[in-house]
Amino acid sequence: MKLLPILALFVALLSYFSFAQQPECDYAVEILADGEEFQKEDFTWRMMATKVEGKSTNMTGTAKIEDSSGSAVKTYKPWTSDSISKQKTSSKYTPNLKPGEYEIIAEISVECDDTSKDNNIDTKKITISGDAEETKPKEEKKEDASQDTKDGDIPQNNIKTAAVKDISQTNDQIETKTAQKTKTSTQKSQQVDNVIQLTASNNRGNQKSQIKVSEIQKHMVAYESSSEKAKSLIMIFLLTLSVLLNIVLILRR
Repeated sequence: MKLLPILALFVALLSYFSFAQQPECDYAVEILADGEEFQKEDFTWRMMATKVEGKSTNMTGTAKIEDSSGSAVKTYKPWTSDSISKQKTSSKYTPNLKPGEYEIIAEISVECDDTSKDNNIDTKKITISGDAEETKPKEEKKEDASQDTKDGDIPQNNIKTAAVKDISQTNDQIETKTAQKTKTSTQKSQQVDNVIQLTASNNRGNQKSQIKVSEIQKHMVAYESSSEKAKSLIMIFLLTLSVLLNIVLILRR
């Protein structure tokens, strides 16, 4: 009888330790991204947890994106004590990062006794290209321009000869301008004389044309008067003819 309580206590301890001890398992996490260099609007990624061995369990997953200085710019938590039997994949993330270098860090924790925790974390370095790269060619162009100015330095002797040439050219330009002014003044005077002669000839032509027009108008008036007389004679002839025809018709009846 004394052994019964001892046996009961032993069974209880065994059951407690059996429930307290978790089964062994092995789960791994992986970052899914197509490449290492992306455009700003094209970068997307996901994380995937996979059972390597063991039984089904519950899992919690977290992730973050760090910039080149090590500060987190994005954080994610796709799973919180979610059950997993074989494989689980997060939704697609589009963080819309600025141009630069980043590192993605994904991690999972399971409620079973994970025998290999090295594969519970995964990292991936990426580069976002964009405006940061566009500034490089501009800087290179500035450097090229500065080099051109250095290479194109002119000796002092060449500077003196160039100055003498400039002075002679300016003198030639002044002489040509004065000659052009004299030519234009003479041309203007000739044009004024021509205009006076043209106006005089135009006045004479106008007088002659006025005389011709008056003569033509006189001839037109005479022609119109003769044509009106002819029209009146034709009308009288037609009237008499119609009267004669009517008389002939009456007599025949």
